[in-house]
Amino acid sequence: MLRLLLITGAFLIAIEARADVTIDNLHATAAAIKAKLDVTAQSFTRYGSNTVDQAGHQGRIVVTGISDYALINNTMVTNYNNAVQTVISANYQNAQEIFIEKHEKAIDDMHTSIDELVGATSKLSTVAVVAELAINADTTQEQLQVQQALVQTDMTITETDVNAYNTAVVNVETYSQQAGAFLAAAQDTSITSAVDNYSAQNNIAVASYSAIQYTQDIDTFVISYDNNLYMSFQGFFTDKMITADELYANTSYTQ
Repeated sequence: MLRLLLITGAFLIAIEARADVTIDNLHATAAAIKAKLDVTAQSFTRYGSNTVDQAGHQGRIVVTGISDYALINNTMVTNYNNAVQTVISANYQNAQEIFIEKHEKAIDDMHTSIDELVGATSKLSTVAVVAELAINADTTQEQLQVQQALVQTDMTITETDVNAYNTAVVNVETYSQQAGAFLAAAQDTSITSAVDNYSAQNNIAVASYSAIQYTQDIDTFVISYDNNLYMSFQGFFTDKMITADELYANTSYTQ
């Protein structure tokens, strides 16, 4: 069953991550095993002087238990694996940092979509030429000239070009929307502190999220985790909305 935490107000202060301790422990446990591998590389898997292989070839006898120095015991394995899992679940990034990363990614995607829209628009630029020709064609002679121009030059547009244009327009809107929501969330301490605390209480890293989504029409910001935990923030960004009237206030447009 999904466990939902619906947030409607301010929350507690974020818990600070302890990255140095977990990384130091990972290094120590890994180094302990590496030291055994170094012994093996020096004396057991190498041919030449001061090796077990050389002793056998020369008729010399290594003492029983000499391999103990190279053995890896269960405690070392357990300590290392535990250190790995601790690092995996550690909170090295807090919610604000995660949301800023998502904001920057959405900005990059938006810029890519804008470039794609510029390309798609250029393929439809013949429409502007036709519009200019048609608006000035008042006389029969001028209308015949328009007709002749259309006969001589293919000024039709394809469904493929239109689909590319429409897709790019929608993508610019979507990525702009996401970028705005992620930045707004990063700047809202009631959201970031709630996520940081919830992650700490459930022993999960903020960065281990499976999805972070924003749905504008219901003003809902959701962060989900693989273990069926998720947090939902609704109604936090109502004062951040930009309507079509506001965006197109100084622009002529047709809906």
